[in-house]
Amino acid sequence: MKKHLFIFTIAGLFFSCQREEADAPFATDTDISVLPSTETKASNNRLLGWVALTGQTYISAEEAQETALATAMQMREVEGIVTKAPLKIGSIEVVKGDTRKPYVPTKGNAKPEQADVYIVNFANNQGYVITSADRRVPSVLAYNSYGHLGDTISNPGQAILFSYMQEYIEEQRAAFEANKENLATEAEEAIFKRLSKGQQEELILRGLFDRRGKRVKTKYYNYYGDDSYPREGFNSHQEYWEWFCHKKNRGPEYMDKGYTKYGEWQTKYVKAPLIKTLWNQIGTYNNKVSMQCGNDQAPVGCVATAVGQFMAYYKKPTDFKGRKMHWDDMTKVDVGDMFSTIDNYSVGYNTTAKEDIQYLLAHLGDGDYLNMDYGCGGSGSTIYRAATTLASLGYPVRQTNYDGNLVTDLIKRNHPVYIRGRAIEKSHNFLGFNIYNTYNGHAWLIDGYVVMERNATTYSVVSCEEIDAITSSESYSIESLYLFHNNFGWGGNTKGFGTIEGYNGTGWYNVGVFNAKDGRKFSSNTFKSDSEGNYEHDKKIIYVNR
Repeated sequence: MKKHLFIFTIAGLFFSCQREEADAPFATDTDISVLPSTETKASNNRLLGWVALTGQTYISAEEAQETALATAMQMREVEGIVTKAPLKIGSIEVVKGDTRKPYVPTKGNAKPEQADVYIVNFANNQGYVITSADRRVPSVLAYNSYGHLGDTISNPGQAILFSYMQEYIEEQRAAFEANKENLATEAEEAIFKRLSKGQQEELILRGLFDRRGKRVKTKYYNYYGDDSYPREGFNSHQEYWEWFCHKKNRGPEYMDKGYTKYGEWQTKYVKAPLIKTLWNQIGTYNNKVSMQCGNDQAPVGCVATAVGQFMAYYKKPTDFKGRKMHWDDMTKVDVGDMFSTIDNYSVGYNTTAKEDIQYLLAHLGDGDYLNMDYGCGGSGSTIYRAATTLASLGYPVRQTNYDGNLVTDLIKRNHPVYIRGRAIEKSHNFLGFNIYNTYNGHAWLIDGYVVMERNATTYSVVSCEEIDAITSSESYSIESLYLFHNNFGWGGNTKGFGTIEGYNGTGWYNVGVFNAKDGRKFSSNTFKSDSEGNYEHDKKIIYVNR
């Protein structure tokens, strides 16, 4: 009788938009904790425990596609986006190191190469998801509801976050490898605790566990099996055991990579984007900038755009440099839209509101405020100037190093966060883009937060020998996803999307991406690039201190 166990080419040059000194209609909120809890971390560790135990880190493109579709459907519901046509996959690309290429299924039982991420673009410019290709890394890294992630990107904010993403993947892998033995031990000991006393005694006599239930040695060895699961999947670990051991003619003892069945994403917390403007640096926003550049003016600069949108959210002061600001008119959102721009109907046909925006962005650059360093290729200032400007205008602001928990708490309390990300001038490659970091940094706003969870049930074969103490197991865990919404100050469509070529104005990124530390200090076998670290991930934030 079988015995089973239930267990739980960014192309071109970016202009400088941050000069740095050397030293220097959504769902409503739900009342739950929005920070990762001890229970959540433990549940995620159970998922990682099986990865450590089996040694199988690979995520298939088919699984990534399912994750992308499930994520997109849930996020579109969160954002209140209704489309007549169902979401369809337009393309799946595999990213490994410096390469990005279309996904081609492997033939036979060939072991696929470990990739870094998948880029899943939906058809008809209905957005994209960047999913992990590695079980050591959280499954969703970035999401956008509209547009297409092509081979060119013009947004330096996205480029900086992609660089953070690169480092985050490396850090997650390194952290897993450093703790792999502990994770595997915990997974096996969890199995042991749920056995009957007779089964426990059998394993103790075989020298696999001691009397305290501590693992002495593992009986498992890694095996890479065929990925061609039945299309309908499995509904129990017994069913998976039958398929794996009998139909596949396995030997008597295997620890396979397991089959994980995911539930639907459930939204646990939503803070809709606080900033309702999608302002830009050019395209009539810069009409009142004093520096002439041919038939146009110099760009406003990302610091002025970020500070301006920050002020537009709080709608103060009433008067700015001798001009009355009509904040409500400047930020009016048309019926049916998600955001406001200078060109939408309510603002574009209101001459006063339109000129208010232009006046604000231009004169924020004056010497007594941001003291913008205007240039036809780009305009820059410093985070110090941003903080002192806001303070001089009556804002009780504080500048500090980036802290994810602080940012989450601020957004929960309806305070958007000004963030500065910085890079040194070196080029590297990630997500298949050649990224030329000819800018010193970028300033933008973090203004939204989403928490989602889904159940994960893993069926695993422990042994194909029917007389063994344990033949298969079933473990339960919860996968959590935390996303920040970013307003890059790069324009965009009033319905929340950018141009056909990309979704430049806003975007949701995994919170963990922002926790990337100081950049790569040495060459990497995962990301072939410069031998020295490419980035000073010197993240600073400004917020209203109330």
